[in-house]
Amino acid sequence: MSASQSSACADIALVLAVDGSGSITDDEYMFQKSAIAAAFRDDDVLAALKNAGVVAVSAVFWGDGEFSTQKLDWFVIESGNGAEPFALAMEANRRKVFGNTDIGNGMWSALDMLSDPRFCAVKTIINVSGDGKETIAPKRRQTPSLDQARQRAMKTGTTVNGLVISDEEPDLPGYYERRVILGEDAFVMEVRSFADYSAAIRKKLIRELSPPTEFRIAEHRQ
Repeated sequence: MSASQSSACADIALVLAVDGSGSITDDEYMFQKSAIAAAFRDDDVLAALKNAGVVAVSAVFWGDGEFSTQKLDWFVIESGNGAEPFALAMEANRRKVFGNTDIGNGMWSALDMLSDPRFCAVKTIINVSGDGKETIAPKRRQTPSLDQARQRAMKTGTTVNGLVISDEEPDLPGYYERRVILGEDAFVMEVRSFADYSAAIRKKLIRELSPPTEFRIAEHRQ
C-alpha cells in the first residue's frame, strides 16, 4: 500500500482467511487460490467492488497455530480498479501452512492485518473459509484460541462471515453460526464440496461488498 493510499480511509477493509490446515489437500489448496483469483476477475464481483468505493483487500492462509500464517499484503481496489494485482498475488502464493485446524490463529492474524497503522477503514470484514472445527489439543506454545480471537473482533467492531465446506462435517454450518461469525449482518454460506466453492466465493464477496438491503433486493429478483 502506497503512502498516498494510506492517507485516506477505505470504505471497506476485507481479509480473506483461507483454510490451509492438514485436512486441505494440495489440490484443494490450489483450487481455493484459483477460485478466489477468478472471483476477483468476475464481472459481477468487479461491479460490487466498484459500487463499494475504495476497498482494501488482503488474505491470510492459516493452519496449525504452531506455525506462522501466510499473508498477502494489502491491495487497494478503487471504483473496481486494481483487482488484477490481488488476483495475481493470490495465484503466486506457495503453500507453507499445514497441521491442525486453528481457526483462532487465522482470525487473529487477520485482525493483526486490520490493525495495520498504515490505513483506516469505515467497515472491517473477515471472510473465514474452512472445512472443519477448531482443533482442541495441547499446544507447544501459546496461540490465540477461537474464543479469544472472536472477543478481539467484537471489541474492534469487525464483522466475521463464514464459508464452510461441509462434505465431511454436516454440522459445520451450525458450528460456524455459534462459534465463528460475528456482527449484525454476519452470515454463514455452506457448500457441500470444493466443486461448489468457486460459485460460492463469488456470491459471498458480492454479499459482503453490497449494502444488505441491496443484496436482498438482488436475491429477490433472481
